[in-house]
This record gives sequence, structure tokens and C-alpha cells, in this order.
Amino acid sequence: MRHTGLGTILALSSALAFAACSDGGTGPKLETAPRLEASASGAAIANGGSISVSATGPSRIDIKNTGNGALNLRSITIESNPPNAFTVESVPMPTTGSPIVIAPEASAHAIYVSYNAAAATDISRPTAKITLGSNQTIDGTNTFVINVNPVLAASRLVLQPPVVDFGTVQANQNGIKPVTILNTGSAELVITGFYFSGHPGFSVDMSETTYGVTAESASAGITFPSPIVVPSGASKNLSVTYRALGEEAAQGSVVFLSNDPLAPTGTTLQLFSNVAGPCVKVTPSRVDFGGKLIGQASQIDLQIESCGDRDLEIRSIVVTDDPAGVFDVLDQALTFPIVLAPNESVTVPVTYFPQVLAVLGENNQFLRDEGILRVTSNAYLADLDVELSGFGTDGACPIPVITVTEGDEVLPQTTLHLSARNSTSSTGAVTRWLWTIDQPQGSASTFFPGAERQDVTFEANIVGEYRFTLNVWDAVGTEACSTATYLVVVTSDEAIRVELLWDTPGDPNQTDTGFGLFGESTGSDMDLHFLHPNASNQYFHSTYDCNWLNINPNWGGSGNLDNPRLDRDDTDGAGPENLNLSQPEFGATYRVGVHYWDDWAYGPSKTTIRVYIYGQLREQWANVNLVNGDLWDALTIGWPSQAVTRITSGGTNPSITSNYNNGFFP
Repeated sequence: MRHTGLGTILALSSALAFAACSDGGTGPKLETAPRLEASASGAAIANGGSISVSATGPSRIDIKNTGNGALNLRSITIESNPPNAFTVESVPMPTTGSPIVIAPEASAHAIYVSYNAAAATDISRPTAKITLGSNQTIDGTNTFVINVNPVLAASRLVLQPPVVDFGTVQANQNGIKPVTILNTGSAELVITGFYFSGHPGFSVDMSETTYGVTAESASAGITFPSPIVVPSGASKNLSVTYRALGEEAAQGSVVFLSNDPLAPTGTTLQLFSNVAGPCVKVTPSRVDFGGKLIGQASQIDLQIESCGDRDLEIRSIVVTDDPAGVFDVLDQALTFPIVLAPNESVTVPVTYFPQVLAVLGENNQFLRDEGILRVTSNAYLADLDVELSGFGTDGACPIPVITVTEGDEVLPQTTLHLSARNSTSSTGAVTRWLWTIDQPQGSASTFFPGAERQDVTFEANIVGEYRFTLNVWDAVGTEACSTATYLVVVTSDEAIRVELLWDTPGDPNQTDTGFGLFGESTGSDMDLHFLHPNASNQYFHSTYDCNWLNINPNWGGSGNLDNPRLDRDDTDGAGPENLNLSQPEFGATYRVGVHYWDDWAYGPSKTTIRVYIYGQLREQWANVNLVNGDLWDALTIGWPSQAVTRITSGGTNPSITSNYNNGFFP
């Protein structure tokens, strides 16, 4: 392809503008007035609005006259901070004596804005302001201002959870907790290493390597042989272990070093065990105002709760890292310090006052204002930071906003309550909604009562990431300018979790449930089995096989933690069936199997088993073909080695018994 040079494009645009300025009409003289309108990529730019400019090439702004008199564009100036980071080009460049004349409804005149990232290395937030001077009087002003920001693809490291409290761990016992590293930014997250300090009983399992607390890990840090790369929107799982050496209180921290520009000194994971004292909890843990009208204040109330066993003393609540100055906390009625007894709480209003119109970024999402609400107290985590975000809108299109009652990290089989009630529109009520879901492979959950309702529920049955998307329309049929997304991470805190899923090609609808008029199931029925060593490999053992007949057997020992639980039995297709064991027996080797109970004439199924150890996927055996009556003797799980081993027949083939006769049922 042959490309036209920038100068040629500008000259042609200007020539068209000049050519269009001659009217030649002979009709009656009307009162005339010009009207300057600006747009970029087809999106209107309000006076005082903003655009984002990439360093990869110039961005075009179209200047058009939508009035009924000639528009004289007399000046185009730019104020860049730092100097030379942003430049503007126009051919010709207008002056008061030689303006660019744009006739009503003529072709737009194009100007081009360029961003030189190399000239902005000494400033974290380069900005610019373009001022257009003209003869426009229709809006009572002769200047039109466009704010300019760079498009900065950046990573963002978010820890879920950011604080790990093991509670009480008895001497010589282990506590293990899963942690997820999320990259919520638009660029790759690169983790180069971490500092690890605190009690020597803490250890971190990451990328199949166990790291302990040492003098070197605390002072010099640990550098990975190869950096860990987490793509945008993806996650990395790890687990933290605390082995109690006694009843002493233990604290520690892991400071991850990455290319997150908002965390130049690292992102901290706080660790606690056997610690009593004050505790602070903030709900919601992150505040997203969504899209709000520019020039108007919006408010969200935070609940700050004392979650420990001693009084919580809140010493200050301030907004920080708010470069646009758009967030605030209404603390006039608060007198510090605020002292809260255990389980008491206080409500703190947080406001958002957007000042400029947000623009769409490269990922088709609005670039957001961001800030931090910092709660300083006498809790273990002295400074608790709550992320604030929002974006300004002129109300030209409705803005979808998602809220999830249960939050962004839940356990399997949680029924999520999703709402679009906070979605807004300036042209009337939001009257149409459309939910979509990107869920883990094997999950077949659907929205209830339907994907086109304002409030829906969704059952998150298996471990993984669930990315919800919402689109909305207003009363006059205007569609949202961009969709809203919400990521929910489903993780397991069980020592052993087993999931069974299956795909039956002969079933035309694997998401329907229940039974037909004659008692027939609407889908195929497979069953998960989990055997104790005392079962001696005998499936359907009356005591030592946990299955649909024996969903919570008592396998001895004090309490219920060493007893497995079949939490979900699916009788009508696809699964999942879920089994959990909180406290495996020392020296035990468990056995996992699958029985194809009844295909209900839907035919063969492709079967998958997943085994998680403390939330980490240790084994996935996928797409094993089973037919009606088959028993698949699949895996063993050793403890405390945590070894998951496939049971094979004839090399790597699965061990399957056809027409299995269990002795009780055909």
C-alpha cells in the first residue's frame, strides 16, 4: 500500500475547508453564527474535554463548523508539560490575520497531535492543553480547549487477598492459604522477584519452588531465574504456608517486585498467624463509581468495621494518589481518632467529582480517574488502602455498571448476585440489559432468570476466573458506548478438592435440568467416587467410599475436618460434581474414580477430572471417553506428599471397567 504523507493530508484537508467557504447564494440574508465542533475517531470532544494520544503515531482531531455562518479558526496553540512532549500540526497554521475559514457543513479541517514519550521520561503524568481561537460566539466563548493525555499501556499487580491471616495454628501444625496475583492492567505484568521477611515459619510455594524466610531473602531479596510474566487480564496462583513452632504470634510480609508503575517499591502481601488484637475491614474493598456526569458529585458509602478482639483506633482517613483531584472523603462529622469496639462499624461517605470527559482506550474501555483512600489505624496493617476509580461522561450514551454482592473472590458453589442497578443514562432510564460470561472450561452455568434482566444470579461451581460483561440500552434505544466488565476469582481453601465434568455430544442442551414427564433425566448422569484406604480399592464401599449414596461419611478421628464431602451431585448432564476434604489423614493414599451411572440414551461422554491441592491445580485428566456403565479408576492422592498419580492400563491408557457391577446395583 502506498501511504500519503502527513503534510499532503493536512494540505488537502485545508484546501477543502477553503474551497467550501464560498456560498454564492442570492436568497434573503439570515442572521449567521458559526459553531465549532471537534471530534476524534468519530467521537465528539466537548469544550474542556480530553483525548488520549499514543506514542506510535499522530492522532487526528477534526474541526468542523455546524453553525450557519463562516467559522474563522484564528489560532491553534499547545501548552505541553513537559515541553516538547506533545506537539500539534496544522497546514496551514492559522493566525489572526490569516485564519482558516470553514464554511457551514464543509469538510472538517484536520489537526494532528503527536506524543514523544522520550521527552517525558522525567515526569510520571505528562499532559497538554490545546487551545483553538475562533470567531465563534454561539456558546459565549471564542476559545475551545482540548486536554491531552498519553495512552500509557501499564501493568497492574493486584493481590487477592492482600492480607493472609492464618488465625490460630497449633504447634507443629501447618496452615496453608492460596493467594492469587491478578494483572488488571493493559500491559504484561513482569514479576522479577520478591523480598520475604518475618517469622521463619512462613514459606511461599510459587512456580513449583518453595521459598523460606532467610536473612538474605529479607535484605537482598529473591530474584527469579526467569521473570514471571502474567498477561493482561490473567492471573498467577501461589500458596503460603505457616508451620507453627509454638504458640507465639507470627507476622511476615512478601513484597513482589514488578513493572507495575503504581508500585515502584513493590506490592506487599501481609502475613499473620496466632495474632490477637485490633483488625480493620472496609466494605467494599474497592470502590468503582463507573461513569458519572462531569461537573456533578456522586457518593458511595464505605463501611469500616472493627473485626478484631480489641478496640480499633482509626487515626485518619485521607485520599491520596489522586492526580486529577476528583475524589474526596466527607469527614466533617468525623472526629479522629475514631475508636470502635469489636464488631462496631462507622459509615464514611466517599465522593467523586469528574471534571473532564473520559475517552476510550485501546482496549475499548474508558480511561479512568484513579485514587487511593488510605485508612490509618492501630491494626496490624497500619495503612489500609482502598482503590478508587471512575470516569467522566457527558451522558450521550448510557453507562453500564456491575455490582456483585459477594465480591471478587469467592469459594466454589457460591451463588453470585449480580446487579446492573447502578447503570446510568441522562436521556432516560436504562431499559435493556444483556449479560455475557467468559467462564472456566467445563463450567456450564447460566444466568437466572435470564441474561436480559437487570438483576441476575449465577452459580460459580468450579475453580477459575469468571469474567462478566454487561451491555445496556436506554429508553430511546441508545446503546452503551462501551461495556462494563467484572472479574470474579473462584478459589478453594480445601486441602483436597476434586471436580468432575463431562461433555455429552448427543445431548442437544446440556444446561437444562430436572426430569421429564416419564421420570427420564434431561441429561446424562455420572458420579464421582472418593475412596479411603480402608476401602481396599472397593468402589461403592458402604463406609469408605464417598459418593452420591454416602455424601458425608464419618471416617473416624475427632471432629469433621477429616471427613470428605460430596457438595454437588449432578444427575442431568455436564456437571460439575465437587468433592472436598479439609484435613487429610497423615500417611493416607486416597483413590478417585468415576462411574457412568446412566446415559439416559444420550450416548458416550468425554469426561474430565481436576484435582486441586489448597486451591492449586495439580492434575487435570481431560476428555476420557466413557459409555453407559463404565467405571473409570482414575487417580490416587497421597498425603502429606500431595502426590497425584494417574492409574493406567497398558501404558498411558485410562483404567476403565465396562458394565461395572458394584454388587448392589445393575
